Amino acid sequence: MRHYSVYNKITGITVICLFSIFSLLGGYAMAKDDVSPREQVFLLTVKKTYEYYCSPCHGFKGKGDGTFFTIDLKPKPRNFTDVKYMQKRTDDQLLKSITEGSKSVDKSNLCPPWGKTIPEKRIKELVAYIRTFSAQEAEGPVVAAKEAVVKEEKSGTFKTSMRWLFLIIITVALAYGAIGEWKKLKKEAS
Repeated sequence: MRHYSVYNKITGITVICLFSIFSLLGGYAMAKDDVSPREQVFLLTVKKTYEYYCSPCHGFKGKGDGTFFTIDLKPKPRNFTDVKYMQKRTDDQLLKSITEGSKSVDKSNLCPPWGKTIPEKRIKELVAYIRTFSAQEAEGPVVAAKEAVVKEEKSGTFKTSMRWLFLIIITVALAYGAIGEWKKLKKEAS
């Protein structure tokens, strides 16, 4: 009888320790960066962000032929596939144009400022993504930008894995506790 009691204490302490450790890890994995549910959909990938916020004017392929292009916008939306033009623009100019609106870099006032809507990190990723449209002569920086996006997706995979691991551990701990209680009740009933 004493052996059973010591075993239960050790097992209980082990379960509590594991629960505490995985609760901390699960809390880290479930933490988010203050992003609303609507933004989560459009911020899943850089491509989705571009498609939602930029493609209506600049088009899905960055050619300046989005759905609003037919409204006869003046000036026309920028063609991001224009290699010569894109080589003249610095990343800082593109970053400022997206963050503060294109008027802030002496361009059209039709492109709104997205700095309060899109997180700064994603705007930097958008700059790299926009550069991919004119990648024919600038292959090196494009590869680096794609690698940065892949690293970001791997980070998301880690968080997802940690969430699932957390849920599995919690489920096992709850099941183990329920089985232990059931055995106690069965023993007391006997």
